[in-house]
Amino acid sequence: MAPTTEEEALAVLPPMPAKETRIGHVSNKDLDEWVQDVDDVSAQIKGIIEGTITDFDAFDHQYEIKKRAKQIREEEQMAKRNKFFLYGREGKGEGDRYKWWCKRCFVEYLIDLPNDTCTRCRQSDKMMTQEQRREELMGKLEDYKKTRASHQWRKDKWLRWKKSQALLGRSRNINYKAWEYWEPDTETEDEGDPIVPKDNPEFLAMEADIKERHRKADEKAKTAERCRERGNQCMKDGDFVGAIEHYDEGLEYKRDNKSLWTNKALAELKVFRWHDAIASCNKVIEYSEIFEDGFNKSADACFKAFMRRAAALRALHRWAEAVEDLQDALKIFPKDKDAKDLLEKTQLALQESKKAEEIGDEAPIKEAPKPDTTVEIEEVPEGPVRVEIEEESSDEEEEVPKAAGRANSALAAMSRKEFQALESSLKKEPERVRFCARKGSANPLSKKEDTRKVDLKQIEEVQEPSKLDEVIKDAERAAILWKKVQGNVVPLREGVKHLDKDAVKEDKESRQFLDVIVPRILSIFHVLASTSDHHCALTAPAVRHVWPLITKPEWRQQVLELLMEWSQRTISARTMAEFASRYADPYLAGLVEIVSDERKENMLPPGFE
Repeated sequence: MAPTTEEEALAVLPPMPAKETRIGHVSNKDLDEWVQDVDDVSAQIKGIIEGTITDFDAFDHQYEIKKRAKQIREEEQMAKRNKFFLYGREGKGEGDRYKWWCKRCFVEYLIDLPNDTCTRCRQSDKMMTQEQRREELMGKLEDYKKTRASHQWRKDKWLRWKKSQALLGRSRNINYKAWEYWEPDTETEDEGDPIVPKDNPEFLAMEADIKERHRKADEKAKTAERCRERGNQCMKDGDFVGAIEHYDEGLEYKRDNKSLWTNKALAELKVFRWHDAIASCNKVIEYSEIFEDGFNKSADACFKAFMRRAAALRALHRWAEAVEDLQDALKIFPKDKDAKDLLEKTQLALQESKKAEEIGDEAPIKEAPKPDTTVEIEEVPEGPVRVEIEEESSDEEEEVPKAAGRANSALAAMSRKEFQALESSLKKEPERVRFCARKGSANPLSKKEDTRKVDLKQIEEVQEPSKLDEVIKDAERAAILWKKVQGNVVPLREGVKHLDKDAVKEDKESRQFLDVIVPRILSIFHVLASTSDHHCALTAPAVRHVWPLITKPEWRQQVLELLMEWSQRTISARTMAEFASRYADPYLAGLVEIVSDERKENMLPPGFE
């Protein structure tokens, strides 16, 4: 029975192979140490007799130090011995002084390992016993003998053909008996490739051309590797667009470099280029299907391709195709926890998408009503107030409707009662499912049975935007307007100025629109994020739009509550971490400053008092 822990494996260790010559039963090293101890003791006795040693406490302390040093050496030797047996020795499994051999690491083990698992790669699928390895080597030997025999047969055939040419000469009368010198005895023999003559100028030129092609291919491979390293450095620095450019440059030199394709797909995911990421993953998967007859030969690259294509498909709400990719990834590495967790979440999303198709497509958000002469504006600092605009004031009458209409937002055009009704309806599962689902996302794509390539022509950016997609777009508009209101925009060219009247009016409209739309966006996101992992993951793309809104004190409490909800879920928390690492300054630093500053506006919600 195989041991289950390293302690059990080490408990039955055989003796360490001796590397030192021995005299009798004592090694040279032990003998030298014993002689040294005798000399030391003799010198100390002599010192005591002669009176040169009077401090016996120091003498005892020195003796304890030597004893401890010897103990440490023994412990180091034991640790080295345990490491030797646990981590094995490098080898090709050709001898007979081992029990197990890892085909992936080329390491020989002299003991039974815990759960028959390699201690270096932590995998058990490539572990072979000595008998299995010997059987494999004998099979390779038989194949080599067959190849050698076939090579010798082709060589003999070439010599017979040369002899027949000498017998035929230049005569027009052909002696057919000479044909027997090179004609095979049976028609089923494999003729194989001819032996290349060494002195033939044509073959020599061909050989030189092949060598030149190999040299150029090696140079291209080295250049592609340098491009990959530069792209990886850009990824570490957060320059994802620059990384994509370096990976593209490397692919110009070596198109079959799967690492370049998978790294490029990861960078494209970071900048939300879902279709490009799918196309990059398609290259790896298609190459492995055609040239490697499956995904096991390049398991690591294919696993990354399936996982990253699944992430892109999830972003496009193509749940059925994402489930298939995650299942293929788990066939390569069945024990991967991230793949299992993402598969479970994607299957739940697929079920909800099918459920949304069954419920129907009644929209929970109504079309924006026509503006009345009375417009409601939510004043965040002191709660909502009603502002009545008189009919005579024609300029002020259209002020807020223009702002809402300019943004084309149904959410902003709602009355307070309509929004409250929407917010309460989202707490019910059927309405929430219908609100978040895109039409047609549950329908699988039609594809060929003999390939795992995803046809990009069948994938649309958005089949039919969900109501949640519209809210995320509103959040994006709000983030852009807020930056503009704060002055965080690219300045105009020198000599180009805004008209003061238009600039003031536009700024006023933007502020009115933001005061209405931002609290509503945050409320909807908070309701969805607090209900389930799936709905929270669907709101995760809005992290980059919501986080900058924390700079306004009136919205700060809602933003903090939403960030807290997002941080509790796996996918949204990962999105927050990526955003924070990419924009540590000013957003992460600003959040830390707000949380650590115990002021009233940072601790209490607006209007609490």
